[in-house]
Amino acid sequence: MKRFLLPLAFVSVVLNAAPPPELARALQQLRDQGSYSWEVINGDPGPVAQNFETRRGTVTTVQQNTSPNIKGSVDAAGDTLISRQWEDGVRLDTLIATTGAMVTNTPDGWLTNHEILTLQAAERMAEGGPTARYVWLRRADRPDVRRPDQELSPLLKTGAKFEAVSADTYVVTGNSVGDDSQHPYDVAITIHLRGGVIRDYEISIEGSRAVTRARVKVPIKEHRIVILTYVPVARLDVPPEAREKLKAVKSRGR
Repeated sequence: MKRFLLPLAFVSVVLNAAPPPELARALQQLRDQGSYSWEVINGDPGPVAQNFETRRGTVTTVQQNTSPNIKGSVDAAGDTLISRQWEDGVRLDTLIATTGAMVTNTPDGWLTNHEILTLQAAERMAEGGPTARYVWLRRADRPDVRRPDQELSPLLKTGAKFEAVSADTYVVTGNSVGDDSQHPYDVAITIHLRGGVIRDYEISIEGSRAVTRARVKVPIKEHRIVILTYVPVARLDVPPEAREKLKAVKSRGR
C-alpha cells in the first residue's frame, strides 16, 4: 500500500495559548526570511507488511513510503525551485514564480500544469495500460510546493498548545481529519531551535484509513524531517528556457 503525507495546512491544533516568546520570534524570522534553502528527508522507507483479521479471514497489507526527498530554494526575488527525487531515479524540478505560476522540468522538457494534465488525459486514453511516462506525469501533476515558512507560519496564529521539551525544542500536537472524520490523524510537530532560529523540524502523523474491499482500517504512519539553511540565494540556477516558459504562463494567466 502506498503511504501518503498530509499537508500541514490541514492540521487542526488544540487551542490553548500563544507560542513561547523564543519560538514566536523564530517563526516570525522564518516568515520574514527573504531567501533560504531547505531539504526534506522522509523516514520509514519500508516496505512493512501488516496482517489484519476480518470476518473473511486474514488480510495482509504492505505499506511503502513512496514520497520523494526534496530540496528547495527561494531566491532574493522570491522565485522558488523545488527538486524532487524518488528512489527509482526519477527527478522532477519545479520552478514557481511569486505569483504562484509554475513549470516543471520533465523527461519531455519544461511543462506547465495545463500541459501535464493534457498529457495525462492522453495517456489514460491510450491502450496497453499505465506506462512509465504516465507514472512521472502523475508525479508532476500539481505538486505540493509550499515552503517551510508557508508551512509553519500558521502556528503563529493558531494559539496552538506548545510543550517545551528543552530550552531549544518545542512540540505541538493536534489532529487532522483523514478519510474518516470519526478517526482523525494524530499529528506532532517538533521544532528545533539553534541560536534563536529554526534549524530543523519534524512532522509525525499516525492514524488509519479505510480499505473499502476488506472493510478494515489500515494503520498509517508518516515521518519527515525538514532541514533549513539560511544562506541567501541571489538568483536560482535554472536554464533560460524555464524562465521563458514561466513568463509565458504568467502572461496567459494559467
